[in-house]
Amino acid sequence: MKKTLQISLGLLLAAIACAPAWSDDRVRLKAGNEYPGKLVETSPTKVTLEIGATRREFDVNAIETVQFDAEPTELTQARAFVRSGRYVDAGRMLAKVTPTEMRRMEIARDVEFYRSLAAARHSLAGGSSIANAGKMMFNFVRANANSYHYFEACEVLGDLLAALENYAAAESYYGKVAAAPWPEYKLKAAVLMGRAQVGQKKYEAALERFDSVLSSREDSDEAKEHKAAARLGKASALAGSGRSEEAVALIDDIIAQADPKDEALHARAYNLLGSCHQAAGQTQPAILAYLHVDLLYSRFPELHAEALSNLVKLFEADNKASRADEARRMLKDKYPNSSWASK
Repeated sequence: MKKTLQISLGLLLAAIACAPAWSDDRVRLKAGNEYPGKLVETSPTKVTLEIGATRREFDVNAIETVQFDAEPTELTQARAFVRSGRYVDAGRMLAKVTPTEMRRMEIARDVEFYRSLAAARHSLAGGSSIANAGKMMFNFVRANANSYHYFEACEVLGDLLAALENYAAAESYYGKVAAAPWPEYKLKAAVLMGRAQVGQKKYEAALERFDSVLSSREDSDEAKEHKAAARLGKASALAGSGRSEEAVALIDDIIAQADPKDEALHARAYNLLGSCHQAAGQTQPAILAYLHVDLLYSRFPELHAEALSNLVKLFEADNKASRADEARRMLKDKYPNSSWASK
């Protein structure tokens, strides 16, 4: 009996020793639920866990995070840093991950993605080279077509290309996001593609794109946000095509109706309003519009840099040299790598 017990115990220990090291991966959903299991498959749309004797698929758009068994603590912390906007801290944390800790392919891919994402977000905020961040994200997208990060990576790569004013390439990557099966992703991609078309001066095509979003029957909170962004996009296309009065009227209406909590939309709207007044030679209304962004919405680096860049020109045109110098210093100090700093 004792010998049998020893043999059974030995077999159990051997089984544990041979068990996969990743049997306790975890999928955490945006709804708050968390599921432990073994990650067996990923795609741009699904993550599949083996939970006991069954397999369960999770839609990527419902996932908050995927955490791997025995992953480096630096990776776990870096994810949290990225979510809270601490991109430099995330990059520093990921730089500490050693090759030995990335022997598992899924961990190595996640480290690469979050390195690229942290670099991209930091560069879009004017803190580092957009071109270098673009190369990193391009390499990730090219090598990881089956990653559950794929659609997010394509969107961010599109943002980087748009920041470099390569709008045609940006539109192409936003188009990959439009291939996602979820309505909200399609609406967001359409808004981004419309913006890229405005950048290419394809105003009629952009108007059609924005109108397609506005005519959608989707009415979730997220869909409503994309529709609000589409209205603003439509205003930018109207302004670009010379219909400034229509654009200003639409922007005023957007600002009046927008959710006060949607500060990014307000910042975009005031920048566009400033641009319309600036194009019409209306210096004071343009200054007032851009000052809204400087004073109220400076937490959006790219939009703040745009406002500061235009304020420099407007203050100079208005013979306010000291205020122009002040705006220029702030632009150079806060956003040295922003494309707006060199305009």
